[in-house]
Amino acid sequence: MDLLSSSAIALRWLVRLRWHAVVGTALTVAVAARGLRLDLPVVPLLALVVLTGASNLLLTHWLRHHPVVKSHHLGAVLALDTLLLTGLLSLSGGPDNPFAMLYLVHVAMAALVLGPRWTLSLALLSVVGPVLLFQFHIPLREFGDGTGSVLTGPGRMVGTWVAFSLTVMSIAWMVARVSAALRDRQEALVRAQLLASRAEKLASLSTLAAGAAHELGTPLGTIAIAANELDVLIQEAPQEALEDARLIRDQVERCRDILERMSARAGQTYGEAPEQTTTNAVLERLREELTAGELSRLRIEEGAEVSLYFPPRGLVQVLVNLVRNALHASDASQSPVTLSVRGDGGRTRFVVEDRGTGIPREVLERVGEPFFTTKPAGQGMGLGLFLAQTFAELCGGRLELASEEGVGTRATLELPYRKGPSHAAA
Repeated sequence: MDLLSSSAIALRWLVRLRWHAVVGTALTVAVAARGLRLDLPVVPLLALVVLTGASNLLLTHWLRHHPVVKSHHLGAVLALDTLLLTGLLSLSGGPDNPFAMLYLVHVAMAALVLGPRWTLSLALLSVVGPVLLFQFHIPLREFGDGTGSVLTGPGRMVGTWVAFSLTVMSIAWMVARVSAALRDRQEALVRAQLLASRAEKLASLSTLAAGAAHELGTPLGTIAIAANELDVLIQEAPQEALEDARLIRDQVERCRDILERMSARAGQTYGEAPEQTTTNAVLERLREELTAGELSRLRIEEGAEVSLYFPPRGLVQVLVNLVRNALHASDASQSPVTLSVRGDGGRTRFVVEDRGTGIPREVLERVGEPFFTTKPAGQGMGLGLFLAQTFAELCGGRLELASEEGVGTRATLELPYRKGPSHAAA
């Protein structure tokens, strides 16, 4: 749901309520004139009903082209409805008409979403309306009743009960619907703020990574040149020295490749363009990222192949982080870490389980915060789970951690099914 203002939400629900009012008023006039045989000015009454419907059509058209709604827009519509109600009542008995209770609906709406100024104004208008009805109204009378006597007896009691029930149900329905819409808006706002906060932290990490890449690029370049010169100088040296020099050069090249990726994609790994892929292709790339020792301790349960449309590099990196965290929490002598893939109900779940020591509850609450880690110093920066959560939320999914001390930990990455361009075109 888009983040609409409370006035916009209330006005959209008021439009629906007004359509019900148009239909209900027209039926009430028909029943009163034909069924109860009341002598009513049907044409003027129906003219006011048509006016209400026409104003609602204009309001609907206006809302489509003006998504920004202010409080005075809603207040003006409620004031118009109060005047229309006064007109309807003046033509159908005035203060003797039990449907005068409907004044409360407009006041309740104003009190729910408008400020005290508009609420007070509509309350005064709802008080002045009945006062005017005492002086200006057409009395309720039956056909053929030349005295113009007001209806009394069981008919009036039934009318009062119907009016009271209608007022109560209208207020209850309106308050419940608008309150639910406002709660949805608040939840959407909280989610948007959370994503914005994570994006801000991720931007800070981008700056840090770019600075590190810039600062370390020069000394690593120097080491690479020195290693190349060393390679030339020790051509006659023992084979072991030659292998060491080449190892230095290879490792430096690897570091430079990592830094280039950090500089070019610093913080953008999770903002890369999505691509059409499959769960099997993702798992194959995962195997390429892990070492032979890590793969020996990992059991992969692939299941049925599922089509995916997500950034593949980011997804693989998230799974690598989850698997390595599980491996770090488990001893080599324990049961292997399990990675299973399950696709059902339009969602794909990657579940990583270990049989390690588990995570204490007080620590589990902080897991996922940037730079918070339970690993020894120098073995982790506490960014893996933070980036994994950010990736999941940006893709419309979620990352859940469940852990029990002495039993193990289960990390579930759940992603929604999304169609790629090729599927959409089909």
